This record gives sequence, C-alpha cells and structure tokens, in this order.
Amino acid sequence: MKLRSLHKYVSLLVSVQLLLWTISGIYFSFNKIENVRGEQYYKTDTAEETVVSTNIKKVSQAFAFEVIKEETFLTPLNLELIEEAKAGSEYRGRELPLYKVVAENDKGEEINIYQNPFTGEILAIRSQQWRIWDLMWGLHIMDWTERDNIGNIFLKIFSFIALFTAATGIILFFKRK
Repeated sequence: MKLRSLHKYVSLLVSVQLLLWTISGIYFSFNKIENVRGEQYYKTDTAEETVVSTNIKKVSQAFAFEVIKEETFLTPLNLELIEEAKAGSEYRGRELPLYKVVAENDKGEEINIYQNPFTGEILAIRSQQWRIWDLMWGLHIMDWTERDNIGNIFLKIFSFIALFTAATGIILFFKRK
C-alpha cells in the first residue's frame, strides 16, 4: 500500500478522536478551573482552615446546612448519606461515607455539595459546569467510564496513530505525486 493511501485511511480513523481532543481542549481553555471546582460559591476568596474535631457520630442535617450557609452563597435543600462508592461518580476518590447536599444558587440551579459527615467540612462542590468538564475530560483522555485513567491503552494507541498521521502528512506535503 502506498504511503498516501495509508495516510488517508489512518487519518480517517483517527480524525474523530482528534476532533474530540480539539473540542475538549477548546472547552478547557475557555473555562476557568476555579469555577469548575465551584470556588465562586465560597464567601471567602481563600479557603479558611476550620479546625473541627472529628466526631464519632455524624453531624446533624441542621449543622451540615449551617456550615453551607456560613461558608457559601448556596441554599441547602436536602441531604443524603452516601455510603457506597459508585463508578464515575461526582465524589469519586473521596473517602466514604459522605453527605451529599443538594443546594441551589441564586439563579435556581442545582449544585451538589459533598461534606464530611463527621465534621461538616465541605469537600467538593459539583455543578453542571463541572459535569460538562468531567465529560470532556473523559473524552479527552479516552477513559469514558471512570474518567481517571490517563495512562489507558486507547489513549496511548491513538496518540501514536495521531503522531504517525501528522508525520506522514508532513512527508506527503513535500513529496510530489
């Protein structure tokens, strides 16, 4: 098979992933990571370290809501205890159990807040912007379920195929038919 034909078919194969890498990269560059993490919802610019003693018993819903009202601009609506890990969840990588508090911002958008159930400490804030970022990240690193494995085989293979496509494209640009 000639280099030109090989380049053409390999380029077609890899072009969809290159498009996803480009779209997700554009999304990342136009969105501040601070906003994705929900830092705009905190009342103070710098995270204050609050020393809270660890309780053996879980804090009450009222206490958890009070922490949210004091530290953020969000209005807590309801609380759920999470005790089992779920693949690809918003709270992945966090130690369980967790409180998931559904809250609302001033625009009426639902925001999930994850808290330590023994101290009330806010561990993560997850909004629609974070969910889109997480989806784009999964597409970008080609880990569609967990979205944490940057060293997966698909990413490695497609990276080399993209390199091959770029190199053969440059060669073919200067090579006459």
